[in-house]
Amino acid sequence: MQSRDPIDIAQIWRYPVKSLCGELLDAAAVDARGLRGDRLWAVRDAVDGKLGSGKNSRRFRRFPGLNLLSLSSRYRVEPAAEPDGVEPPVVLDGDGREYPVRGGAAEQFFRQRTGIPTLSVARESDVEHFDEGPVSLIGTATLRWVEEQSPDVASDARRFRPNLVVSTTRPFAEEEWVGRAVRIGSGDDAVELAFTHVLERCVMTAMEQADLPPAPGMLHMLARREDRPMRLAVLGAATRTGVVRVGDPVRVC
Repeated sequence: MQSRDPIDIAQIWRYPVKSLCGELLDAAAVDARGLRGDRLWAVRDAVDGKLGSGKNSRRFRRFPGLNLLSLSSRYRVEPAAEPDGVEPPVVLDGDGREYPVRGGAAEQFFRQRTGIPTLSVARESDVEHFDEGPVSLIGTATLRWVEEQSPDVASDARRFRPNLVVSTTRPFAEEEWVGRAVRIGSGDDAVELAFTHVLERCVMTAMEQADLPPAPGMLHMLARREDRPMRLAVLGAATRTGVVRVGDPVRVC
């Protein structure tokens, strides 16, 4: 069964350092782990092993004096094949100053900002940095629905930290793809994804980030959704690796 919506890739996002703002791409390689280099690094406290985030949980915690979403990260060199082909990223502050992970400048930046001497920017090891899974996707019609529900909140894909934004005509069309095969692209390097569930959203959707103001009513609005309260966007993984590009056609089977 094919989707009745004409769909293509509108945006591609990658987040080199977990919980920081990401980089907008024209294309990205997709491997078994997800978008190559995505969330491969994280701010980590050596004392408890927890990773920096906008929320507190068993695995994550907020570090004092630090809104990670006021920062961003990017790769200067496009990541090559895993595991040894990824040059560490750089962290950028709100003024655009760069702090490379290689050499320790980013580590020192985080230690000075928080007063925590045990922080580092650590590469993923045995435990994945992903909260639930590697590839998230949201539709443009769903983003328009968010804005209609909360006119005082600028609807921006960055609030939901997706990897892929696809052009859709119906809100929540992407939720119908759970359990179905999704093919992106048409050439030999086309990617196939399998989506498993609709994501439960957390406080990070409402937080201030970069040039986006805080959205205190966001979680309340999502909680009012009758069929899937607090859920938006879908999560899955690659069943066929390749390359995704802005403008690629999306076929739902």
